[in-house]
Amino acid sequence: MDFLLERFENAKIEYADDPFMGPCCNAGWAKLDKYYSLTERSPAYIASMVLVPWQKWSYFEDNWPAEWVSDARTTVQRLWEQDYKSTATLILEPELQEPQTELQRWQASKRRQAPVIDEYSRYCSALRTPEVDSRSWWMEPAQRTTYPALSVMALDLLSIPAMSAEPERLFSSAKITITDRKNRLQFESIEAIECLKSWLDSRDTA
Repeated sequence: MDFLLERFENAKIEYADDPFMGPCCNAGWAKLDKYYSLTERSPAYIASMVLVPWQKWSYFEDNWPAEWVSDARTTVQRLWEQDYKSTATLILEPELQEPQTELQRWQASKRRQAPVIDEYSRYCSALRTPEVDSRSWWMEPAQRTTYPALSVMALDLLSIPAMSAEPERLFSSAKITITDRKNRLQFESIEAIECLKSWLDSRDTA
């Protein structure tokens, strides 16, 4: 959306005196800006960007004012804590071998305890990855093990369609499936039928 808004803003200047293109660019910018403003109603947009492992907070830090980034961090942190962290396993630094001798037990008692770091904090502090497919990365066993709850959050958010066209096609397809003679199908059966139809279409176009 940032890319499209920037293109519209440039086009508004370029076609300012064009009686046809000028109003079109202004109308396009106004409509996109309306939907861009609606992203503030939910943390999903920002959190999805942050959960791209080769990007994290870098895009916002490089392109947004500092106060916007601060508010965004608070919003994403709240989403993590309220909806996902409750199921998270706290991650400790690697433990040393169990002390055996009296000297080792004494040393262990004097040793500073390793900090407890939750999954989201650990993910944010880790180095960014090379550019990869985000959903595939979060589905890898290594990430599912290291970030068991955060990977659920990531896959929930990164699976949200960017546009409503595909869900609308699904509703239309389901209406064709549920005819007068099939109006007692249970939702599990309808879901299975629609999945099969989608997979067959994907195979035919592959």
